[in-house]
Amino acid sequence: MDWHYAENGQQLGPVSEERLLELVHAGTVRPDTLVWRAGMAEWRPYIEAGPGAPPPLNGAAGSRYCSSCGRSYPASDLATFGESAICAECKPAWVQRLRQGMTTTSGAALNYAGFWIRFGAVCIDALAIGAVQGLLFFLLFGGSLVTMFGQAAQGVDPAQTGAFAGAIAASIGMFQIMSLAIQLAYHSFLWFRFGATLGQMALGLKVVTPEGGPLSLAVSIGRYFAYMLSGIILGIGFMMAGWDDQKRALHDRLANTRVIRVR
Repeated sequence: MDWHYAENGQQLGPVSEERLLELVHAGTVRPDTLVWRAGMAEWRPYIEAGPGAPPPLNGAAGSRYCSSCGRSYPASDLATFGESAICAECKPAWVQRLRQGMTTTSGAALNYAGFWIRFGAVCIDALAIGAVQGLLFFLLFGGSLVTMFGQAAQGVDPAQTGAFAGAIAASIGMFQIMSLAIQLAYHSFLWFRFGATLGQMALGLKVVTPEGGPLSLAVSIGRYFAYMLSGIILGIGFMMAGWDDQKRALHDRLANTRVIRVR
């Protein structure tokens, strides 16, 4: 079973249960460190939800941990929101998040990424994908194109050259299909496995669920097709991130995802 944990405001993981226990023994993951795994509604302190959790820090009867900051308080000092218990310090931010439409929370307030930094990540991704596509195009068609232009320069029968050009055009159509497959694999795999594309990693961004958790493979694939839709409609879907209260683009709304800053 894979776990995620929070450290210095960043959401790290996934790590195996064995690795998480190693981090506990090393002191990296503390009793109040917030952890999350698939199936949990929200991030919770390790002492409450982690595997092999140690006894409570203070041993006091009736103590609970704030679902937002992870610190221990007497139960009477915490406000309850459904299954969540919130301390007085975290309560204003929690209430504001509920007003913004979030019914649950991740271990820490999500720092939503705005339009321009997301645009920068898209540009980096375009360069990375373009490099791969350019190399693929050269490997598949470089020799054929040189041959076609060489024949034309030497005065070879235009009809013969035209037929050859038609074959090249058909091959280019196949290349375009392969390019779409590359883009789909690039985005959906990286969102699913790492929570971010190369561009997003470079700029400290991550794609998460509304609760701050990782995306499933199905959601990652669906988000990519919604991402294409954002571009098809003259980029308006991307620009929506500039005025949405949670910085959601159209594809975030359709896939129910958020893009956050992790550093």
